[in-house]
Amino acid sequence: MKLNILLFLVFLGVVLSSSMPIKTPIDGAWKLVYTGDQSSGTSISEKDASGQVKFWADGCFTFAGTYITDTLVMHNYGWGTYKLSDGTHYEESIIKHNSFPEIEGTTIKMLIEIKNDTLIQR
Repeated sequence: MKLNILLFLVFLGVVLSSSMPIKTPIDGAWKLVYTGDQSSGTSISEKDASGQVKFWADGCFTFAGTYITDTLVMHNYGWGTYKLSDGTHYEESIIKHNSFPEIEGTTIKMLIEIKNDTLIQR
């Protein structure tokens, strides 16, 4: 009887542990505070007052908010899946992006860095 109970508990532990989602350090909601452009070879960074938020959970991400520049106000949203390996190598597969539909179906590779309460995507 004790053996049956022990085997049942081991089986239950295996089933429950295999169905638990794997958490990553970026899981949760992050507010966009700074935005930058490093594609020109020089780092341009400015404070972002647009109120965009990005959410990560269970291998999926979504973002929403309003993107504001000097002359443009654009509602910005999208979603997709992601992979984070080695804690820093990040791949984002874009399923939907309302501002740039031409990047839907593409995968973007970035580096992720977390410093205290700040997440940096490069």
